[in-house]
Amino acid sequence: MLPGFETQVLVERAVRSIESGIDDGAVEYIRAIARQLDISHHHLHRTFAVAVGEPPGAYRRRVSMHAAALRLQWSHEPIGRIGYAVGYASQAAFTRVFDRFFGILPGRYRTRYGQARLSVPPIERAQFIQVDDGRPLLLLAKRYRGYTEDIDDFWRDFFTRFGSAIDRYSTPLRRVGLIYNDWRADPDNLVRYDCCVVVGNTDAVDINNPPEGLHLVLSRERQYAGYRFPAQSYERRQAYVDVGDSLFFRRSLAVTEDPAMELYDEVGSGETTLLYAVE
Repeated sequence: MLPGFETQVLVERAVRSIESGIDDGAVEYIRAIARQLDISHHHLHRTFAVAVGEPPGAYRRRVSMHAAALRLQWSHEPIGRIGYAVGYASQAAFTRVFDRFFGILPGRYRTRYGQARLSVPPIERAQFIQVDDGRPLLLLAKRYRGYTEDIDDFWRDFFTRFGSAIDRYSTPLRRVGLIYNDWRADPDNLVRYDCCVVVGNTDAVDINNPPEGLHLVLSRERQYAGYRFPAQSYERRQAYVDVGDSLFFRRSLAVTEDPAMELYDEVGSGETTLLYAVE
């Protein structure tokens, strides 16, 4: 049987490969890892299900449906193109899976979401921010999965368990949160969230051997837009919805399925900036 840490590392590798859209099937990826470590595919498959809450195939379907839901909410892309982008060869196949997952056809989902937002008020007491493609950030991260009201607890756990690694690699401290899905579209109301710190000295980190229990994330070189909220005024659940709707419905920016980024300025003004990757 695999030691606990080795199992955690393998599961996190599989999770990140699924989320990055790796071409090989999730099950085949798990088989490859099992072969490398000379353990059974069944054992690793079961370990993944216990750690994540569902087997790899179901998790991959959840990830693809989350990505599709975001594109339907905040883009004008044709449904067939969205289906193809999340891994389905035909619109019919995508529609069947989407309907089975959400209980509604993708076209009706998009219409219902838009009708509920015919009038989107401006975001008050926050400053609009637009960032051109820049140098990507190397982030030292820990993945959590739970409810949005648990995210502050995620951060407390992150700093308690990994304080020494954080102090070593992120000085001065720059905290970043990554929100990977809209929990309102998840049947279980769960959110995938990475607690991260920006690596200050990238040469000091072994990319292939990150600190125990953590993984490395490289942010994508994209255009970002969002809002900067004054200290003590940022309310995550409401801000996530308001910012996404404002960017799309008021500013005509297409929001991608990349994770939304929370940037915390704790050593300065105390402001929090919420950014979306846009096209």
